[in-house]
Amino acid sequence: MLRTPFTYLTGLLTTGLAAAAVIVTSLVAPTSPFVDWIARAWARVILWAGGVRLEVIGAENVDPSASYVVVSNHQSTFDIMAHFVALPIPIRFLAKKELFDVPLLGGALRSLQMVPVDRFSRKAVYGEVEKNATATIAQGNSIIVYPEGTRTTTGEPLPFKNGAFFIAVHTGLPVLPTTIEGSFEAWLPRAKVIKGGTITLVIGTPLPTGHLTVDDAPRLRDRTRTAIVTTLAELRSHQVS
Repeated sequence: MLRTPFTYLTGLLTTGLAAAAVIVTSLVAPTSPFVDWIARAWARVILWAGGVRLEVIGAENVDPSASYVVVSNHQSTFDIMAHFVALPIPIRFLAKKELFDVPLLGGALRSLQMVPVDRFSRKAVYGEVEKNATATIAQGNSIIVYPEGTRTTTGEPLPFKNGAFFIAVHTGLPVLPTTIEGSFEAWLPRAKVIKGGTITLVIGTPLPTGHLTVDDAPRLRDRTRTAIVTTLAELRSHQVS
């Protein structure tokens, strides 16, 4: 019972300290890789506080010198921290526009070049978001998108939206499918109790997009979702056996 308040308190303090450190670092050295070290340290501390053990499979599928459009299923808030820790590349998220108005946190998100998303504007999904994502990628970052648009409430993947795959086709970056399992049980969406436990993150084989056009985006979406759903089923079958 103590894990939940401890995680919230640790998260609040760690987020404040990390946000301040990111803002200061970005002002002094805008291109410093130290900001990514801060982000990973922040993620590790919160996973530790939440009683989470992270298991990463397929790390060899990531080229640390390359950029990707990372795509994953979305089970809980812990998914964000798990990706920061598991991926050896600078990653940037699509973040709710409202978060950019939060004191200190908003400044850190801007310093990290996170991409704001207005969830109530359909036009933004295919316009301003893509423009900002492309600018962030141009700085050598990778973009991570949870194409379900929200966390699952059942543990099963929801339908994928097209936005991430339009970004991948337009930029020519490969899609890096990743599969999360265990974070749903560790922290149920909207649950008041954080249970912790093992989270497994599987990094799949990158899917090239350089030869694709916009018309291919839906097929790329379906191929990516199939890869993630298949991996999820394999993980669960191993757990049962």
